[in-house]
Amino acid sequence: MSSGPTLKGLAAIIGISPTAVSMALNGRPGVSDELRERVRAVAEEQGYRPNFAARALRVERSNMLGLISRNLSNPGYLRLIDGFSGAAEERGYQVLIATSDLDQARETNMIRAMANRHLDGLAIAPIDGEAVLETWQGESDRPVVLVNAARGARSSAVMSIRGDAAQAVRSAVDHLLGLGHRRIGLLANAGLSSASERVSLFRRMMKGAGLPSRVISGSTADETVKRVVRALARPDRPTAVITDSDLLAHYVYDAAAEAGLRIPHDLSVVGHDDLPTSHLLAPALTTVAVDRFEIGRQAATMLIGTLNGDEIERPHRELPVELRVRNSTARPAD
Repeated sequence: MSSGPTLKGLAAIIGISPTAVSMALNGRPGVSDELRERVRAVAEEQGYRPNFAARALRVERSNMLGLISRNLSNPGYLRLIDGFSGAAEERGYQVLIATSDLDQARETNMIRAMANRHLDGLAIAPIDGEAVLETWQGESDRPVVLVNAARGARSSAVMSIRGDAAQAVRSAVDHLLGLGHRRIGLLANAGLSSASERVSLFRRMMKGAGLPSRVISGSTADETVKRVVRALARPDRPTAVITDSDLLAHYVYDAAAEAGLRIPHDLSVVGHDDLPTSHLLAPALTTVAVDRFEIGRQAATMLIGTLNGDEIERPHRELPVELRVRNSTARPAD
């Protein structure tokens, strides 16, 4: 029984070389977008399935990429996974997904496990970017791209991609200062190097405005709510809180309710991510929108481009972010 057309068979049907068919199917440069679409359409019509095992033997590849997220309880990472896996599968790669659950020992174990699987490349949203690079590069010579990593780690990495952290902090602080807030707090994930960078940016901005900076560190949901409640009980409590994620913003809503404060009358809140559910909160959340789908998509294409020997334009990328103002921010009551 026939197993379907071969690469050479597809080339004969379309009337081009097998090399051009391969470039089109694997997303490599050298063919036009029109031809790429035509090749893919014919391949689907003919039921073509690439022989991954034979290809891996020829080029010493597994045709698998790894993706390690920090925390799947944050729905923002699901969009990143969608973008990454979609771009990888379009180019004939399978994806192995894991999460560190914000546990550095688990993160190290996941990296080593993926290296032992001889993956062709790894994308990771690190807890500590420098430690991640040291572990992966000690276990594998395959490419790695850091996702949402701090700037310090990015300088040591071959490739990285994230939202514009400075723009995110600046837009949130400027918005709240413009509303008249002078006691602004920042709620950040404890232990993340990327969070430490945003804390530093926040402190510099507040110092530049001649105002104190108030930082609250979060970890588990229950502990984070307790810490925010304590901060809101102080006589000089913040009248506004910026958070590192929409998930953390949800905890601020819980803490405000426990403290008997109304959002935004008593407390303004700014999130980060613009999750699909954030506009459904009561009141709808003002937040910094980050295109995590596009971050995931570009992370995959950078890895695959490197594997194909392509020169990667802008190996360190920062995508623009946008503040979306809704009803969780207002002028302070006092």
